[in-house]
Amino acid sequence: MGRTSDAKERLIQAAMDLFLTRSYTDVGVQELCKAAAVKKGSFYHFFE
Repeated sequence: MGRTSDAKERLIQAAMDLFLTRSYTDVGVQELCKAAAVKKGSFYHFFE
């Protein structure tokens, strides 16, 4: 599986990891994308 094809899964995993330590409202899109090594545009592509 390539980096592009697993980007959504990496975003989901990064979100779960971040949400374990901080609340949903304390995690921003930029931080989530950085943790998942995904561009911000990809985040919006997968989660409209």
